[in-house]
Amino acid sequence: MTNLTNEPLFRLFILKIKADKRTNFAEVGKKNLLTSIENESGTLAMYTGHVDDAGTDNRVVELYQDEANYQIHANSPQFKAFREVAGKVVVEQSQIPLTPLILRQFGSGLRSVDSEKIYVALTEFDMNPSDVTKFQSLLSTEIKNSLKTDSGTITLYLGQEKGDESKLILFEVFEDEDIYKKHLQTDYFQEFINQAKSLIKGQKSEIVKPDVMVNHGEFSYEK
Repeated sequence: MTNLTNEPLFRLFILKIKADKRTNFAEVGKKNLLTSIENESGTLAMYTGHVDDAGTDNRVVELYQDEANYQIHANSPQFKAFREVAGKVVVEQSQIPLTPLILRQFGSGLRSVDSEKIYVALTEFDMNPSDVTKFQSLLSTEIKNSLKTDSGTITLYLGQEKGDESKLILFEVFEDEDIYKKHLQTDYFQEFINQAKSLIKGQKSEIVKPDVMVNHGEFSYEK
């Protein structure tokens, strides 16, 4: 597994779009992601999905090797085509820059479009900033233990909001829901929860229905 030494560029977007433009938005977004992951080695991963049945409330997670590689992507023809459509379709947008704390990807590379099997969870934790390091350490230990027995995990990212250090974002991608549920029942996950629950002041979880999810395969980063 490749260990990254420099901090990647990590962001979460919340995009609300016009319902009648969903098909056009999805198509240009698919071309943007699939082309970018093939042509841009510094675009480490891109994930798009929605949390509502109509597909109007979207989530986008992006990971770039650094700012320079993001600029390569931002100036690509496929992104410019996406941006042109998005400018007419997106009615509300939030960008959440994140400091990556733990990043893990598994497998040889992901190219998934409209999967009905992949299971994606996005969780926001609220805690005292002074407790973040302890929470990160507990999660890191849980991940290391899970690697001994678990299979079917694709992505685990933990980031801290740059605008609000009391907020942590956990992004998880599994091959299917059964694998996710099995993971929740393991002894090491239960131990993590028991040790971490006193640190968590609030928690909000979303299940993200996957649209396009791509990455370059396994790597590891920890701040």
